[in-house]
Amino acid sequence: MAQPREKHSTPDLILVNGRITTMAGYDTTAESEALAIAGDRVAAIGTSEEIGKLAGPATQVVDLAGRRVIPGLIDSHVHIMRAGRTWNDEVRWENEPTLASALAAIGRRAESLPPGAWIRTIGGWHPGQFPEGRGPTREELDAVAPDNPVYVQFLYDWAVLNTAAMQAIDVNAGLVAELGAEHFETGADGELTGKVSGTEMMKWFYSRMPAPTFEEQVASTAAMSRELNRLGITGAIDGGGMNSGPDTYRAMYETWRRGELTVRTRLTLHASAAGREFEEMAGYQRFTPLDLGDGMLRVLGAGELILYRSLDKIGQPADVGAEAQSQFLEMFRDLAKNRWTIHAHAHQHETIDAILTAWEKVHAEFDISGLRWSLVHAEPLKPIDLERLQALGGGVLAQGLFRFQGEDALEIWGEEVVAEAPPFRKMLDLGMRVGLGSDAMRVASYNPFTTLAWFLTGRTVHGRETLAGHNLLSREEALRGYTASGAWFSFEEDERGRLEPGMLADIAVLSDDYFEVEVERIPLIESVLTFVGGRVVHAAEPFDALPVTTVTRPLGVTRA
Repeated sequence: MAQPREKHSTPDLILVNGRITTMAGYDTTAESEALAIAGDRVAAIGTSEEIGKLAGPATQVVDLAGRRVIPGLIDSHVHIMRAGRTWNDEVRWENEPTLASALAAIGRRAESLPPGAWIRTIGGWHPGQFPEGRGPTREELDAVAPDNPVYVQFLYDWAVLNTAAMQAIDVNAGLVAELGAEHFETGADGELTGKVSGTEMMKWFYSRMPAPTFEEQVASTAAMSRELNRLGITGAIDGGGMNSGPDTYRAMYETWRRGELTVRTRLTLHASAAGREFEEMAGYQRFTPLDLGDGMLRVLGAGELILYRSLDKIGQPADVGAEAQSQFLEMFRDLAKNRWTIHAHAHQHETIDAILTAWEKVHAEFDISGLRWSLVHAEPLKPIDLERLQALGGGVLAQGLFRFQGEDALEIWGEEVVAEAPPFRKMLDLGMRVGLGSDAMRVASYNPFTTLAWFLTGRTVHGRETLAGHNLLSREEALRGYTASGAWFSFEEDERGRLEPGMLADIAVLSDDYFEVEVERIPLIESVLTFVGGRVVHAAEPFDALPVTTVTRPLGVTRA
């Protein structure tokens, strides 16, 4: 029986003859055939016959022809603010099947640009996705773009510059000596190969490239949000990113003001550099009220970097000594006092323990159980950590990082630790909130279906197994982590993430059936029709005749 939102509401649009996964409730997945949209909300769900009877003279009817429909996907940890500023300047390699095709993409971009214009590929790909099993050489980049500086970065491990890029930045013997010869690869002839390594070097080189103009950053942010819509993403929690400070958010806000931001974005804020954490976070808390914004853009809280000195990696422990723990406590205490939520980065167990210890001390003074403080990454969680986190009312934001970095984790942590990193089955059995995401754009693909497939298989890009079988998620569990559970982390579980009467009409109509297609083909799924608040923000065949609109503010509600 159709479930109406309002007894006498007349839908603006109805979708019929579909296979609609509603994610109704919190622990079950219900399927329906049709739904009605009134304004920005789902008005009713039911059979095609029932929903069809609700149509009025002006109601638009869309026949889904049996296609799978899901709630709009929410990437609960991604770096779209930073990536959006340069999106149109980058050549993305996530979907390139071979190194040859990736190089050809660089060549096509060079043909469209004047000599001297920079071309960048900054993360999101892995040599293991290519049959060649490697990244590009300087000579190969020279061959496809001889007149344009080219910079290709792999994770935060290494980058390759072509000759034009080395000349533009003036990479010479003096610069090598200044920055450290250990970061620069040389060939058998003693000459620089164009390859540089190390996170600090990535940051240094990137800071020397010309920045897009403000208007270019706005256009890039708008283009990126539409690309995410193409993949069914309607919401994102942004994790900031290194060098992201108070002055880096202007393009995101301007895109929103113009109605061109088509992904509901929740921002977590942190300082722009080491040594500025307390000054800048105090400024954020003083001048950035958490109810500022609307249903499309709003500041959620603090994260993911709390202290730069305590930024760890899978293979790099952080400083969590006595002084760092004291600073953790001071920072978390201020945030609790101002009732800010926190999403805190932690890869190493020592970091997890230090953060939880500080949270427990803060909780003894300020009740944080309603603030939903959560750990980001947190792969080596132990059962005792889960109990501690649950007692604090927190959750875990997990990503498929082992798709690219699984071999590193196996080498560093060993198979026994990696098999339970994280212990998804224990977490779900305990009823913990687990939000899933990508951690794109540098260290992972932004394609949510690539990430969803990883949670089902646990296999690296080379095909090696990481998670134990009992920690692999079902298709339903993984989708819930990208929809209903993801909404919890921004206090919106009663607003979005499920397709029920009264919920926001954030919807993705898929090109293939996520629940039935072979797991190897899940990464090929796209959205052929995406709605944000009942408005079409992306349409492809056979729905490309539907007009795509901007998202007029306001949509949705603000946090109480």
